[in-house]
Amino acid sequence: MMKNENGKQSPSLLEKESTGGDIASSGFDFQAYLILCKLPHWLSFDGFSSVIWESVGDIEAKFFDPQKGEVIEAIEAKDHRITPREFWEEIDRFKNMDEGSPGTYRWFTLSCTGLSETLHPLKNGLRRLRDPYPFYSHTSGVFENSYEDYKEKVKGLGKSEEMAEFLFHKVSIDDKWGSLSEQAKGIFNNQFTRYLPGYDLRGSEQEKVFDVLHRLVRSQKNKPVFRHQLKQAMHSVIDEDALPDQKVHIHTEINKLPEEPRKINFLWESFFGGQERVYPKTAIWTEELYNNLVKTRNWIEKNRSSKRIHLTGNRRLSSAMAIGSVFSAVSGFTIEAEQREGIWRTDAHPNNQTPGCDFAVDFEEGVDNKQLIVTIGITRDSIADEVAVYLEGEQQSDSSKLHLHTESPITTAEQANLVVNKLKKEIKSAVTQVDAEKVHLFYAGPAHLALFLGHRWNGMPLVQCYEWINTGLYVPTCTF
Repeated sequence: MMKNENGKQSPSLLEKESTGGDIASSGFDFQAYLILCKLPHWLSFDGFSSVIWESVGDIEAKFFDPQKGEVIEAIEAKDHRITPREFWEEIDRFKNMDEGSPGTYRWFTLSCTGLSETLHPLKNGLRRLRDPYPFYSHTSGVFENSYEDYKEKVKGLGKSEEMAEFLFHKVSIDDKWGSLSEQAKGIFNNQFTRYLPGYDLRGSEQEKVFDVLHRLVRSQKNKPVFRHQLKQAMHSVIDEDALPDQKVHIHTEINKLPEEPRKINFLWESFFGGQERVYPKTAIWTEELYNNLVKTRNWIEKNRSSKRIHLTGNRRLSSAMAIGSVFSAVSGFTIEAEQREGIWRTDAHPNNQTPGCDFAVDFEEGVDNKQLIVTIGITRDSIADEVAVYLEGEQQSDSSKLHLHTESPITTAEQANLVVNKLKKEIKSAVTQVDAEKVHLFYAGPAHLALFLGHRWNGMPLVQCYEWINTGLYVPTCTF
């Protein structure tokens, strides 16, 4: 915990920096209009959940991150030109908030109508360094030399290297707001068109949206305004045929940084294994992958009106099945997954025109009936032999085994659902026959079928998933 100049714990809702707005009401219009102008941008993020003003900071927007939980962007709103003294006081305040409540704030923004000329080199240096930031490697000479030059600029202003690092990694300078009382509606309209293009609105409808949101925000000073309240207010003045499809966009990323920052991003580089297929231990799959999926599901159920998941990105078979199981059919979710073949939807049900799929079924009852080994091979019949080699090495050959194999490719979402029904029927029959308490699942086939199987795994025993490493070699991954 940090302490402020009076020796009190900081940040606090009752310290003078937080309660100043209750005493001096100047700037309220600027803050309210600033929120309105930022709302379209915030709402374009699938993880945005709420905003509050006149709390610890002037404005705070809350976002959900699967890896971190809910994090906050804090904004100090100044309806005047900022002097160097005031600038560094605000940056010190940001730094104290960050250190006093670790992990709470992901970003700090100083929003104002202008900066003192002496601060322009610092602002421009930050912009020149950040804009090409994703292009250059952090270990490249270009980036390292530029970063050293930037730190010298900060130290030249009498500040420490630590302050330079904090500024670069956590602070945005936003100094182009001008007279918001005159420009707010126009800025809002431009932002709405840019960040929420799914809405098919005319100019007069955008003005209605601005007015209804403005009334809502003004009525909620020092109280959170939740995403669903904002959307409900917006939709109350928009014709139903102008509303976009309500979906939650989830992206599974196998790189260190998200390529789709507006979606709910799962950073799963370690769970993809790389070319060497090196995976975390089973406990980490549960603690970090599966539990983060569960946290995300809980957040969606609380904060989003839709249970339709639009899924993009790359993932291994175990990850696909885990996603399906957490966002399950029995929980009311549907998933539409982007594939090379197009979008496959879990609610695309088979009909009498859906092509069938015949499976070869081979069941072998073992000595250990509490553990059921299940292999599923889609156009691949060698998986049973490979798993047998692995089980022998792991001394699990005595377990009961069910081998399911088909030479038919799965070509549509409807056929995938038909196949999943057949697979579940065969697995459940074997589970019942030997009274198995746990299924060990070895799967070779398309990832979208694993997703569909997980989506309808309800009513089944505990399952241990495995990933293929090499011929006859597997590694246990997630359990659910």
